[in-house]
Amino acid sequence: MKVIFLDIDGVLNSRIYDRKRNWNEQSDIDETRLPLVKNIVNETGAKIVLSSTWRVHWGKEPAKCDADGEYINRTFVKFGLEIYDKTPDLGIDFDRPDEIKSWLNSTPETIERFVIIDDYRYAWGKLSDNFVKTNPNLGLGLEEEHVQTAIRILNNE
Repeated sequence: MKVIFLDIDGVLNSRIYDRKRNWNEQSDIDETRLPLVKNIVNETGAKIVLSSTWRVHWGKEPAKCDADGEYINRTFVKFGLEIYDKTPDLGIDFDRPDEIKSWLNSTPETIERFVIIDDYRYAWGKLSDNFVKTNPNLGLGLEEEHVQTAIRILNNE
């Protein structure tokens, strides 16, 4: 199985988007970014694992989602996307690389390849070859160049 560890803030939105979005409604996700995620999924067959802090709102069973989790599901479904799973919350003494490693070590699935799409430079260490950094400050978050890099990583090209 191939996996996309997907962040939301800074990947599926940006400062440019924040300046134009409607703050009076739930519009945290820039929907123009989701066709790009869909392209990665279509080209690689990868499953999406939510690694964002937004994961606390989401559950595999719809009944375990709060309003924000339901918003994520509704928005992803509009683009034919589905979240497969989420990384664990290990507490304040751990960061995103630890959570991704924990997920990789605990999943019963055989993971063929994975990519991490995030806007933050954690100390990725051994995961750095699988990391694609977006730029929400000067760019739009996820952009075509990131999509192509993610596809190359997932397809081992």
